[in-house]
Amino acid sequence: MPKEYRSKYRNWITEYFKEHADLKISASGLYAEMETSGLSANLTTVYRNLDRLTAEKVLSMHKVPGEDEKFYQYMRPQMGCTNHLHLLCSGCGKIFHLNCGFMEEINSHLMADHGFTLDCEESMLVGLCGDCRKKSKN
Repeated sequence: MPKEYRSKYRNWITEYFKEHADLKISASGLYAEMETSGLSANLTTVYRNLDRLTAEKVLSMHKVPGEDEKFYQYMRPQMGCTNHLHLLCSGCGKIFHLNCGFMEEINSHLMADHGFTLDCEESMLVGLCGDCRKKSKN
């Protein structure tokens, strides 16, 4: 069994993602948060840790259409993030988990009508949350 890699950076990054599980966070955003917290690291260290945590399925990595940077999200084991879609608010950046009966309905439809199996780990729907919609109307 391979030895698990631990460092103060990895521990800090993991805890940060747990505490901000409903937000999208880019490598540069995380780097800035680390500096604000007084943790001195270089951007290469941040990317290396993000790559490892993504490979270990602690984080998921997403690319939003129209944005240059990739962003990362904490994979909450109790939420079954690999089994449902995620909704990303393009206004505030909050991530919502679509872990309801609709997932069974959409998966059944995709298989029955299209012979298609959805890879939820890579699937993100982008739109506006209720709060951002209200703000845009004012």
